[in-house]
Amino acid sequence: MNADHERFADWDSAYVLGALSPAERREYEGHLETCERCRRAVEELAPMPGLLARLTPARAEALLDDGDGGSAAPAPRPELLAAVRHEARRRRTRRTRMRMAVAAAAGAVALTAVAVPIGLSRTPPGLEVVAFETVAEVPVTATAELVPVAWGTRIDLDCTYESDGPADAPVDGWPYALYVVDRDGTSRELSSWRASPGTTARLEAGTAVDLDDIASLEIRALASGDVLLVGTPD
Repeated sequence: MNADHERFADWDSAYVLGALSPAERREYEGHLETCERCRRAVEELAPMPGLLARLTPARAEALLDDGDGGSAAPAPRPELLAAVRHEARRRRTRRTRMRMAVAAAAGAVALTAVAVPIGLSRTPPGLEVVAFETVAEVPVTATAELVPVAWGTRIDLDCTYESDGPADAPVDGWPYALYVVDRDGTSRELSSWRASPGTTARLEAGTAVDLDDIASLEIRALASGDVLLVGTPD
């Protein structure tokens, strides 16, 4: 294991969960182009967001509890436990950052003005924007940016649920999932989230499927498996 791999060895779960900053994500993706071990780790962890979305709050709390009391339960896989803990830390950090941003809005704007030219002004080579078509009666729109990388394709998804959704919407929203379908017809779940009226989900995902081999992207309802939206790259 070289020194470069040692530095990035623990970044895989944060990358899959979308917890890296834009600068860290670009740095890690540069490392993935030359490190097969980290590419394999990312591919193995790719289903993790979907697994986390299926956890009930009670089960998540149980996984986070390190105590020895109570009846013994089947031990979760180490990588799942690590991902749950990482997600909990990430959410706490995000809440803290949000409070700081509200308290110091002017400072946040200044920081953004500095960061945008450095990190976001360049269009990644080969980037393709895909607009999804609705195939079911749901007030949802979505677009995705697909970027070819050495290990496959990076996908940045924006999915918006209109504000005039059903009045009986669940408190925590409906569970949705993003799937990639290759030209052989094989589909793989990449990420999942909960959609609520008036909200936009912004997800970062990755797949080992090359951009040229992606036949379509699908947004499905996890509860039923129904395809709600389809995006087809050119």
